Amino acid sequence: MSTRAGVDRMLLLSVLGLLGLGSVTVFSSSVAMSEEMYRSPMAMMMKHLVKVAMGLALLFVMSRIDYRIVRRLALPMVAVAAILLAMTLIPSFPLARTVKGATRWIDLGFIVVQPAEIAKFALVAYIAAILASGEGRIRDWRRGMVPVLSVLGIFAFFLIQQPNFGTVLCMGLLTETMLWLGGARFTHLAGSGLSTAPVLMILAIQKPHVIKRFEGFLHPEADPFGASFQLQQSLVAIGSGGLVGAGPGAGRLSEFFLPDCHTDFVFAILGEEFGLLGTLGVVALFCVLLWRGFAIARKAPDLFGRYLAAGVTTMIGIVAVLNIAVVLGLMPTTGLPLPFVSYGGSAMMVNLAGIGILLSIASRSNGMKRRRVVG
Repeated sequence: MSTRAGVDRMLLLSVLGLLGLGSVTVFSSSVAMSEEMYRSPMAMMMKHLVKVAMGLALLFVMSRIDYRIVRRLALPMVAVAAILLAMTLIPSFPLARTVKGATRWIDLGFIVVQPAEIAKFALVAYIAAILASGEGRIRDWRRGMVPVLSVLGIFAFFLIQQPNFGTVLCMGLLTETMLWLGGARFTHLAGSGLSTAPVLMILAIQKPHVIKRFEGFLHPEADPFGASFQLQQSLVAIGSGGLVGAGPGAGRLSEFFLPDCHTDFVFAILGEEFGLLGTLGVVALFCVLLWRGFAIARKAPDLFGRYLAAGVTTMIGIVAVLNIAVVLGLMPTTGLPLPFVSYGGSAMMVNLAGIGILLSIASRSNGMKRRRVVG
């Protein structure tokens, strides 16, 4: 492990590598849109860099504080996240922002907040606190499973109304994974998963845009200029990149041919401009991040640190896998950005704060080792 003074350099370098590749790709994929919206090719890039800088500052702060404070704040964070999610559903609420029929954001003027990202982290912290409260609690349905599933259900209710099924899917997978890592009974995990999946499917198919996404995924040839246009253009971008790509800024699909190319489909532009080697490089960086994250979890000084590190790592990993799967046409569009690579926002700052927490846990693990050696 590459550490110095408690800093996991491999983890930090993998994140910085993703941020660097992401910034280059965001710039090339946002020039045309930035010119049209702000009459400046650099406007969106500058906004992205400001959010990256804010996220890195948050990473530094979180890495310096004791991660155990998150345990005390877990329940308040759940409450704040639920309130913010509820605010997006208030009719004519002046701060709510609607994009493409989905009301997922709160515009505070100086920053636009996506409550779903805060809710994801709050869920991780809450589950970690439950798992750390006693080895046997999570195996008790009433004392362990019910509180966790209740919080998940509250978040899912608000997210479905927005609608934001991609985050609901992410939270469901995240919850099941953390509970499995925490030793929950298989019957409880299977029962909760099998009982909620059909309900979510029924609710999902009642939303026209969800039906459109499924049709575009299942029958891409039926409507190549409609429901499956985004997927088709994504595959064209990746395929045209070849082995080494067209080069930074030389891609053509970003010029209004691929919708959301700087956010949800930035991986496709990365494939067009950096080729197969570039996409494999991004996957490799994510693999390093996951390896270091779970290594930190394994060596954490206490149960809460273990489950918090595992939860943060799983949260980032699930979103990355889902995003790449969508871009490659392996599943319907979810609306989830690629961590550290897509255009910056709430997800960028929450993920970088999560990396800061991993560094905090790692530094305290190393500090404990040093004290043992000295003792």
